[in-house]
Amino acid sequence: MKTIYHGFLPQHTASTHRVFAIVDHGGGETVEALATFPTAERADTIADLLNLMTVGHPPELTRDRLLAALDAEPGPVRASVTSILDDLDTNTHALAVHLRRRATAGFTSFPVTGCPTNGCDTCTTCGEGCLDCAACDSGDCDTCLPPVITPRTALLLHVAAEILSDEITEALEDPDGWEEFLPPFFRHLSPIAVGRFRTAFLDLAADLAHGAEPHPRTNAEEMALHLMTDRASVELEIGAFDDDLKQLPDSTADYDWDIILQALFQDSDYAMLMTNPGKLHAKTIASLFEPFDDMPERPYAASF
Repeated sequence: MKTIYHGFLPQHTASTHRVFAIVDHGGGETVEALATFPTAERADTIADLLNLMTVGHPPELTRDRLLAALDAEPGPVRASVTSILDDLDTNTHALAVHLRRRATAGFTSFPVTGCPTNGCDTCTTCGEGCLDCAACDSGDCDTCLPPVITPRTALLLHVAAEILSDEITEALEDPDGWEEFLPPFFRHLSPIAVGRFRTAFLDLAADLAHGAEPHPRTNAEEMALHLMTDRASVELEIGAFDDDLKQLPDSTADYDWDIILQALFQDSDYAMLMTNPGKLHAKTIASLFEPFDDMPERPYAASF
């Protein structure tokens, strides 16, 4: 039987920081020590990157980031970790799918600046996000564009998607609750249509957890992402997730909800339906879930 890796977890003591693999060699799942690291941060980084690779479809350059992180480790540690990489096949049932730290690692993979790694030919002071760059301020540089989704933005959008999907489920049992947080026409939808909207939120959340920009594939997903930006803005103001946000790198491009609506949406045709107070025609509802022709299907499930 082929060896199956289900996930990776760090263990920290006062003097030792190790990464353990949850693995099945054919006789059932066991826990094995993979490598020891000098600091908790380095052990956490390796475990998180391995988990991203385990669930499949990792963010771009995840393998390169892992190999770069291993450059600081001694030869035996590098050999131990790299020896298992070819065995990390996509496993949608892996424990790593359900790890909170794996989702956080997905958020961390988003950029904090649009500046090229090796610098920009137009700018000379753009390394910290173009704060002091005259060329960027004047619009003379079209290279150092700010990222649309940053780590902290991703976390709040993910939080908003989870909250909204839960509230949709609860609102099915309380018709008076619809107007508080969803478009008025939602109260007239069938349970099946409501369930499909809930899936739209979960699909966008899956994008974020995979470190992928949440590009809507349908008009329903455009509505969902619009609602997510609204809810994320509210959660930011409330401050309930400030401690979680502080664990992620900050960026000058954090929380730019308007640029998300401009950059990730195909059009604004959905907007007029957001305020429609009445019942939508069945054909209109069906059209909300029709996939856009120019968008590929997601390679992972909404339950991610």
